[in-house]
Amino acid sequence: MGCNSGSVDDAVKANIEAKKAVKKLQEALEHDKDSIKAKFFAEIDDSFADANITDGRQIGYSYDIKTEYTSEFSLDKISGVVLSALQAAIAAQDPTAKTPGTSPAALNAYSDVVVAVAEAAKSSSESAASISFSMNRLSPGLYAFLYASSTNIKDEGLFGTEAVTSTAIFYRFMQSIDDIKNEAAFGEALIDASNLIAMKTLQAGLTDRLAKGEITPDDWERLDGQYSGMIDTIRDRLNAAGQPPVLKQKSWSGPSSDEKIVLTAIKKLSSMGDEYIPIIKQSQSRIDSNYF
Repeated sequence: MGCNSGSVDDAVKANIEAKKAVKKLQEALEHDKDSIKAKFFAEIDDSFADANITDGRQIGYSYDIKTEYTSEFSLDKISGVVLSALQAAIAAQDPTAKTPGTSPAALNAYSDVVVAVAEAAKSSSESAASISFSMNRLSPGLYAFLYASSTNIKDEGLFGTEAVTSTAIFYRFMQSIDDIKNEAAFGEALIDASNLIAMKTLQAGLTDRLAKGEITPDDWERLDGQYSGMIDTIRDRLNAAGQPPVLKQKSWSGPSSDEKIVLTAIKKLSSMGDEYIPIIKQSQSRIDSNYF
């Protein structure tokens, strides 16, 4: 399970000893594949644990080896193999799981990730070592993991002045139904958060209607109470989903449009009699607490 770059192939064809050396490099990686796989899978387990994912299910796993001169940047063959395996894994997902398709643009971007991880394995830099493992969430419920390891040989008689490197890239694709459900829950939370803001806008409009004489203070109390009840229900759902209620922060440029409406209404209500005082106080309290 290995392939060579064109220049390494040329060296191998020209010298039987070079062919043996390349085979020895690849066999060294093959020999270590079980220990590398164990380390790779342990990294995946740790990553899932950090993401609070407990139901990861493998839908694809394999590895490939590419041999090239260390300075070469010719890992397109490996990235092509990985992408083909990924597309097969996508097709093999649980058919009951409604997941968005992975776009061609996303697959192309992931191809670059494959190359970066494989290149990192060729480097002796400590910073590059941190890239040799990769976890990517390609879509809700679909995760792709990469791990690369390499070994090299330098023999001027066989390959000239530059070292030859064999890189093994391990890839594993995982599905999480819980992650799909969490994504749906997050979408529901966004709807709730948007609706919470809309209900507060209705309350601001209610105060404006009161100031215009379109409704009575009793109407305001009744309708505002109903709106507040709905806001409390939405807030409870958001809290239960682990999503804090969205608060509109006061802009440095001034009050929000809802605040302006309420402030204008308060000014007018202040001259309309004592029966409006409780409503004025409640509305002003909301302004002061950045409610809108």
